[in-house]
Amino acid sequence: MATTMNVRALCLAVATVFCVLSRQSLAAGEGSKEADRIATLPGQPPDAAVQQYSGYVNLHDKAGKSLFYYFVEATADPATKPLLLWLNGGPGCSSFGIGAFQEIGPFRVDTDGKTLCNFKYAWNTDNPRKKLCKKLRYHDAVANVLYLESPVGVGFSYAANTNVYKVMGDNMTADDSLQFLLKWLDRFPEYKGRDFFIAGESYAGHYVPELAASILAAKNARPKDMASVNLKGIAIGNAILEFAAEQSALYEYLWQHAFLSDTAHTLIGQRCKNAEDNSPLCSGTKDAAYNQLGNIDAYNIYATTCHDKKVKPRGSNCMDLADPCAQYYVEAYLNQPEVMKTIRANTGLKYKWTRCRGTFYNLLKFGDSPSKSMLPYVKAVAAAGVRVWVFSGDLDAMVPVIATKRSMEKLGLGVVEDWRPWSIDAKDQEVAGYVIEYKGVVFATVRGSGHMVPIDQPGRGFALFSSFIKGQPLPKAAPMVDG
Repeated sequence: MATTMNVRALCLAVATVFCVLSRQSLAAGEGSKEADRIATLPGQPPDAAVQQYSGYVNLHDKAGKSLFYYFVEATADPATKPLLLWLNGGPGCSSFGIGAFQEIGPFRVDTDGKTLCNFKYAWNTDNPRKKLCKKLRYHDAVANVLYLESPVGVGFSYAANTNVYKVMGDNMTADDSLQFLLKWLDRFPEYKGRDFFIAGESYAGHYVPELAASILAAKNARPKDMASVNLKGIAIGNAILEFAAEQSALYEYLWQHAFLSDTAHTLIGQRCKNAEDNSPLCSGTKDAAYNQLGNIDAYNIYATTCHDKKVKPRGSNCMDLADPCAQYYVEAYLNQPEVMKTIRANTGLKYKWTRCRGTFYNLLKFGDSPSKSMLPYVKAVAAAGVRVWVFSGDLDAMVPVIATKRSMEKLGLGVVEDWRPWSIDAKDQEVAGYVIEYKGVVFATVRGSGHMVPIDQPGRGFALFSSFIKGQPLPKAAPMVDG
């Protein structure tokens, strides 16, 4: 009863539209599974064994919204594996280009912008360490992965009435994503009732818990209509949960890591009253401090930066998985006419595909949504019995781990297992990060990673995902050895 009241209270408090979804909005979208099947992507390795699909799900609303998706089935026993929905953030960034081709998908785009390489840490494949140790408990922890370009206007997703981009925010995004999911399940009915997980990063710290809350509220209101969605868990990485607090912690984090001068740090402390202070004096002081950093990547303070955005004359067999210029290879690839035709993208759009649609959306162009705290959502979803994991790459200054740790403490949940180191598996001697388990929420750090864990630490990201899917604790790290 308490769980039901939590979900109902959250639904009423935020007044989201999912509470009044009409039965018409639950109708199946156009298209079919077989029509969306991709035989082979241009440049795909001949030995790639992957079943993949892409296309549009039309929402049939007044704005004429059409959401683009890419779906890859698990390479082993897809009929027994869960369904995972992956969302990137921004707001305005592509889960297809970033999530599928730079982070957790089956392929990487090579330096020539034309050739694809197999990615051994893809979340729809067997654990690459399986060959080293067949007894590893993670060897079969894979999922069928669905990538959604959301909201409309992002990537290949679009609306016939582009005025809707001006009023888009969290609530409409959650509503559209839920409608998309229900229509997609009608197109792929074998996934109805399958264990379902949602994961993402950055501004998906809003998208993921809000979509989870929409699902819970809709299941409470119309259980028969929502029987196809069997939500089991959510995971969010380097998540924007309390934007003002995270932006304030940015400067503290940079100072702690010797990127910011003592003078700048002192001036910010003197001129900024609190985390929410947006006065010209405070903002000007922060801007002056930030502009003194030089050419670094605040999303991974120790990573190299991209100095040549052009594709190369020939490929390199994707030797550098964390290539800082990778986004430009992906952009070149997805704008090829042959690729767009193969994936059935709308070639009539008046703009090229880009990884983040900053002209439509950003943290200052999404209504008042970015300023909302996500902690009530996280707490309500956990209270409903849904598995909740939050993880942070510890080299990210933009959403620093120190801010996320404070947010976790604000939830006020009791500690089940206190802070400890974890590793990829029992045979790995390296500390992969640290983890603490609260009642209903697991928080883990990923050592040596920036904002995007699957890019910076793909092996550790895969291990974390495996534990999350199985609902098992992260493996304990070996004790410290002197000398």
